[in-house]
Amino acid sequence: MKFLNDQARQLLRRERDLLQRMHDLLQSTEMPEDVVAQVKDVVAHLDELFLVVVVGEFNAGKSTVLNALFGEAVLPEGPVPTTDKITILRYGDEPLTRQRTEFLNERRLPVDVLRHLTLVDTPGTNSIVQEHQRITEDFVPRSDLVLFVTSYDRPLTESERQFLTYISEDWGRQIVFVVNKADIAESPDDLRQVVEYVKTNCQDVLNITPEVFPVSAKEALRAKTGAKNGEARWEASRFAPLESFFTETLAGPEKVAMKLRAPLETAERLAERVDTRLQQRESVLTHDQKTLEHLREQLEEARETLTDGYAPHLRDIESVFDDIRRRGVRFLNDTIRVRRIGLLRDRERFRQQFEEQVVSETTRQIEQVVTEAVDDLLTEAMDLQQRLFRTFADRVQETRRENRFAADRGFSYDRRDVFTAIMDEAEREIHSHDLQREVQRIVENVYSDANLVVGAGVGAATAGGLGIVLLVASALDAVGGFGLATGTAAALYGATVLPRQRRKAIDEFTERIETLQVNIQDALGQRLDDEIEEALDRVWKTVEPFAEFVDEEDASVRSAQSSLREIREEMNALKAAVSNDIHAPDA
Repeated sequence: MKFLNDQARQLLRRERDLLQRMHDLLQSTEMPEDVVAQVKDVVAHLDELFLVVVVGEFNAGKSTVLNALFGEAVLPEGPVPTTDKITILRYGDEPLTRQRTEFLNERRLPVDVLRHLTLVDTPGTNSIVQEHQRITEDFVPRSDLVLFVTSYDRPLTESERQFLTYISEDWGRQIVFVVNKADIAESPDDLRQVVEYVKTNCQDVLNITPEVFPVSAKEALRAKTGAKNGEARWEASRFAPLESFFTETLAGPEKVAMKLRAPLETAERLAERVDTRLQQRESVLTHDQKTLEHLREQLEEARETLTDGYAPHLRDIESVFDDIRRRGVRFLNDTIRVRRIGLLRDRERFRQQFEEQVVSETTRQIEQVVTEAVDDLLTEAMDLQQRLFRTFADRVQETRRENRFAADRGFSYDRRDVFTAIMDEAEREIHSHDLQREVQRIVENVYSDANLVVGAGVGAATAGGLGIVLLVASALDAVGGFGLATGTAAALYGATVLPRQRRKAIDEFTERIETLQVNIQDALGQRLDDEIEEALDRVWKTVEPFAEFVDEEDASVRSAQSSLREIREEMNALKAAVSNDIHAPDA
């Protein structure tokens, strides 16, 4: 652009880089495609002439204002809507009109004011059809200035206020106001009141106090086109300050500053929108992180609950073996006697009586205790799993309801898809669980872990093998070689050997029973601990994709926030440079 000096061109290059970084940030934060496209459009139009978009209601006199500025009636005027198309006005040595689309015309005019700027005349804010509005909203974001024409007799109508809100909230364009039809004011005070009304309302809607030009465009045009009393009409029109604004202010350094401020205003509004979106995501992710932390705490509590839950079963095993121990000791005390030497010599009969008097119900009791311990644990573990998933689901859904995701649909859908997949997997896990099969598997593993092996080729002892083989074998081994005690040796045995052998047998039997008890308790406890860990691990592994999603999104938000901070720092530096360092272009 010829009106930019070297310093301004350097600032413009920095602004182009800033907007490109903003474009990349918008894409990475999944802002709406139309917003991303408009930023790209702003970047593409940075090197174009200064662009002024003219807006207002159809009867506010926009066309008359432009005709008065040009000094001739180049645009149609009337009491009804006369501009049904958006018109781009550019400089041309010869008048030329061409239709670019159904709703968009381009006109070239040999008007001096168009040498340094481009004007866009739009339909009235109260008569814009959908396509008009779309195209108008395409031009506003890349404008350098919005000329807002309102009418003295209808200042800032509802449609104009709505359009102002759109401009302010979405793009923050610099706006200059024209209050047309000032000639119908009955007094200067009445006109002053209307001007103050416009300024006050702009302060409310835009949070700025804009420059306002009260004019009579009709009188200004008449004065320029040779009507009688032209000089008086021109003075009464108050049009000179507005014309000076276009021919001098927008032809000098201030235009450069406006040209450079406009992209920064766009970047500032976008930064606010990105910041809002990131805060929304951060809020949701904070809730999600708390949900995951709550789940971890629940898993720890579940571990304690399940571990405490099987402790009584271990004590039941101890009770069963206490009974075995008492019966076994009583049996050995009663059996290792001289009077029962015949039984001691007959190992098979000894085995049978030991089974009847000591083992008997032991097999069933141990099997029942072990099976109940496993069954209770797995049932409680399954119930806990369901409760954990239900609590997890409730908390995630609560977060979703609280945040609504109104401004972040992409993030919402990704999060919902991950959550849905997790709950589907949890449901499959729960429904496919075969409790009885799991109980049988773990019981068998307990016996195997306790080394209850009855001999080569037999394998892991069943509960029956436990009672009949191991306990009996432990008693027989403890009794020793009584089969050699015959005749006169019996008296010697009865007096000296048997008491000592009885004590030894009882001690060895008790020791073996205690060892067997500890083996079973340790094996059962270890297997139940393993099952607890596996059950809780299954819960976490099912939820883990959500945790990974939260971690990835958290990293993404932090990265975006860092980029946004850097963009804002550069934006503030550029705003300061535009305000302080812009000078007149080189001669």
